[in-house]
Amino acid sequence: MNDFKLKHKKDGVFMHFVPGYSMMAATATTFMLSMIFLLLSAQSKKQYMRFWGISWLVYSAMFLLDFCHLNWNFIYLGYVMLRQMLALLGSYTFLLGTHHFFQIKCPSALGLAAIISTVSMVLYPAFPPVYTLMIIPNIIFSSGLLIYAGCMFIAISWTQKLPEKLIASFLIILWSIFINHFAFSLKNQQLEIGSYFISIFTVNVLILTLIIIYFKKLRFIDTKQHNRFRLLVENSSDSMFLYDYKRQQFEYISPGISSLIGISEEKLYEMPERFFDYVNTPKKYSSVLSIFSHPVKRPNGGILMLYKNGIVERWSEIHYIPIRDNTGTVSAVEGILRDITEQKRAEESLKEAEEAKKEFLENISHEIKTPITLIQGYTESLLDKVVPPESTDTYLKMINSKANVLTTLLSDLAQISDMSSQTMEFKFYEYDAAEIMPDLVQQGEYHITASGHKVSTEVHVTPDAVVIIDPQRIQQVISNLISNAIRHTPSGREISISCVSYPHEGMMHAPASDDDYSIPDGEILVTVSDQGDGIPEKDIPYIFERNFSGGRRIQTSPSGKGNSGLGLYISSQIISQHSRWMSAKNNPDGGAALSFSLPYYR
Repeated sequence: MNDFKLKHKKDGVFMHFVPGYSMMAATATTFMLSMIFLLLSAQSKKQYMRFWGISWLVYSAMFLLDFCHLNWNFIYLGYVMLRQMLALLGSYTFLLGTHHFFQIKCPSALGLAAIISTVSMVLYPAFPPVYTLMIIPNIIFSSGLLIYAGCMFIAISWTQKLPEKLIASFLIILWSIFINHFAFSLKNQQLEIGSYFISIFTVNVLILTLIIIYFKKLRFIDTKQHNRFRLLVENSSDSMFLYDYKRQQFEYISPGISSLIGISEEKLYEMPERFFDYVNTPKKYSSVLSIFSHPVKRPNGGILMLYKNGIVERWSEIHYIPIRDNTGTVSAVEGILRDITEQKRAEESLKEAEEAKKEFLENISHEIKTPITLIQGYTESLLDKVVPPESTDTYLKMINSKANVLTTLLSDLAQISDMSSQTMEFKFYEYDAAEIMPDLVQQGEYHITASGHKVSTEVHVTPDAVVIIDPQRIQQVISNLISNAIRHTPSGREISISCVSYPHEGMMHAPASDDDYSIPDGEILVTVSDQGDGIPEKDIPYIFERNFSGGRRIQTSPSGKGNSGLGLYISSQIISQHSRWMSAKNNPDGGAALSFSLPYYR
């Protein structure tokens, strides 16, 4: 084949032309480029690359057919038929690929016209008149398909710049001119060879141009997707990072990560080891702290806490996964940090609400026991007829009073369904202190007497004093103090109650005001004193704390029996709502005295 030389006769002299192997090499180049297109289409799954690859493969067959015809002179009409069919098939598949490239549906009329043109070509050898009539329209049609595809590159907006559009369109239109090799219809070998090499050069340059366009488009799409992904990541509520173990540095860090770990991403790029400078993690997640020093084996996660001035300022949840190279070795770690500060605060609020609910129920259960016990005692006394007839009304009054206390407590219990109300309700009214305070003290007397203890009372309240109190709550406090005294005083000993008003020195001679209750004129001090063992001095500062009793903190038993350590705590909360406080001290002659004060106004 390499020794074969094309010849033609001119003026009786044989002229030598291009060696045959050059034509075969040019054809092989087109074939190889078509294979590249098909391989790229298999990798990228792009339909337009597949159609273009088939198109160049068809053109390779067409060039091979031309080569064979120039060497062995096929039957002329048979050669024309096959060549035009291959040219039409190549043009139509290229046009299909172009439509897929621009994501446009190819008109079905073009497919129908291609079928009609192909049928007419099949009739060339059998019916020469059909050849004479249809050869020019078929040439125009197959060339027109390519010209249409070339115009699409100019008319439709896409990712490439204008010069590249013009080059691609020019080469496609130029190829449409040489695709039919007008010379073959004239049986002119010189023109056929010349147009052969021009067309094969044109198509190979076109193929290379489209390959360049393909890679530039992939790069453009990749950059666009990268920018879109970066924009998505950087505007996401989650923060991400990618750490390279081999280079021992971060490949990428989301800008939002600095608010979760207290260090800017710029500093982390320079000093990756500072990632955990201001964050810590619970002990069970301690493995998180070593993810940058040792390659991680499997996906995992944990909780990070950002500390500022010794206080947890933010909470974040971290999840990370190893990234392996082609050999299976972990080369990097990718992580996501999610801000869970609000979630943690909500959990803490819920926990506080649950604690408040539990505390409230414990308080109510403790407070209900005292009035029920008294009501039971007074009722049994009446039923056993041990109460003198003249005292019956007094006992009934006491029962009614304790029933009112129970009503108040049950109202508190109903409020537990509303978690926004975590304290007891108070009903403050204005009362004449000289009338209400002796009545509250008298109820305490019956409580002490019924317990088998002696009682002494002292009530000295200035006649013009006015108090703003919730009497049910104050009675609840007095009952708690008396219950505490009874519990710590041996039977038969004395428990005393005193209620004394003390005017403020600066207010003793000031004119009274009917409406101004902003500044109290004095204090009413209520004290319950017992003859028990007293309070250890070290315990006095703590006896009004929750669950504190007898020098030790206690837990309320599930059965509700025994002392819960809530009585004095509840009493202090009630008095604080009356803008005053409670106090405790030991008596010089033994026992303890617990007191509370109430402001009064003239």
